[in-house]
Amino acid sequence: MLAPLGLPPRIRTDSSNPFAQHTMAVRVPAIVEAVLTRNPDLEPRSAARVQALRAALLGNQRLPPLPADAPHDGEWRATLASRSSQSWGACDWFFAETYAYRCLADAVDFWQHARDPFLPIKREEYASAGHRDALAAAAAIAGERSARLAQLLLGSLFGNRMDLSFAASRERGIAAESADLLIDDRGAALTLLEQRPGPVHLVIDNAGTELSVDLVLASRLLELLDVAVVLHVKLHPTFVSDATAADLHWFIGAAAPDAQSLWSGWSPEARACRDRLRAALQTGQLEISAHEFWNGPRSLWECPSELAASFAGARLVILKGDAHYRRALGDALWSPETPFARVTGYFPAPLLALRTLKSDPIVGLGPGLAAELDARDPRWRVNGQRGVACLGGQLPGSA
Repeated sequence: MLAPLGLPPRIRTDSSNPFAQHTMAVRVPAIVEAVLTRNPDLEPRSAARVQALRAALLGNQRLPPLPADAPHDGEWRATLASRSSQSWGACDWFFAETYAYRCLADAVDFWQHARDPFLPIKREEYASAGHRDALAAAAAIAGERSARLAQLLLGSLFGNRMDLSFAASRERGIAAESADLLIDDRGAALTLLEQRPGPVHLVIDNAGTELSVDLVLASRLLELLDVAVVLHVKLHPTFVSDATAADLHWFIGAAAPDAQSLWSGWSPEARACRDRLRAALQTGQLEISAHEFWNGPRSLWECPSELAASFAGARLVILKGDAHYRRALGDALWSPETPFARVTGYFPAPLLALRTLKSDPIVGLGPGLAAELDARDPRWRVNGQRGVACLGGQLPGSA
């Protein structure tokens, strides 16, 4: 795939972008520090490495090298070498942020012990009343097929507020006013879902409430469209609550006593959705796919050939969340009126981005809307209130 024409430079972590600068100088070090607080049983060697990573972030030190024997290093070696003289606070933001979480995975010995440093906060989210109520509400959505799927897509979109790394977004909850939806391409996406052949790919973002609503959507796609569904997840824990294969298997598969206890409070409709997912996993109609690309720093048009080939036959690829949206746009500040379909025309299948705004990149807005929002709410791009459902990629009839 080729980069989109007119690609602006990536956002950087220096003073040129205050939000990115704040993220790397304040938010990410605080997240790393919380790992120590929430994981008091970390081995001393791991705890020391986590503390060293926090100090390096706070001190704006040079980006560290990967260990010589680091697994899954293909996403990093060349890109890191080209930034060897750069620091955490003077780098392109997407690289710095994703690399910080890769360094954290190495620090806690994830590759040796499968230790998820964010597991305590994920489990708290699953045990919350808010999670139970959101899951029940999504599973109870009824009515005609198109209307049900439209409501589930909307719930999936605003479920993206439930990001355990971003309190300002999470506190808003998943209910949305119509004015919060800045772009709504769900109608065209539903036509593709109901009329095109091929599987549906869902590129997952956060575990917890957002994932549960996404899985209800996946269950209904299996039920109402009799379609194969592929769930793409992260290879290792990242961005605090991003879902891994272990999160999905725990939630769907009843592999642990705490998961079984969690289900005891579910509504009958929610349990039926889970049972459908379990059955589809066993038959192969539902697939969970983890790939290192989703943890790495590259833009979406740079995805590996095997991923691109799998997407090429999709009836629709649903791209969840703010970080995946940034990846699709090259984490760059395009003119906000640039059509999403033009930027993402490189993608080999129809692509529906469902995202609440937690960073500056945005395209597809109507004339003057960005300026109007700037005047009304200076933090509208980053506070998680508003969302978009943008359709792009290779659409039927496009060149």
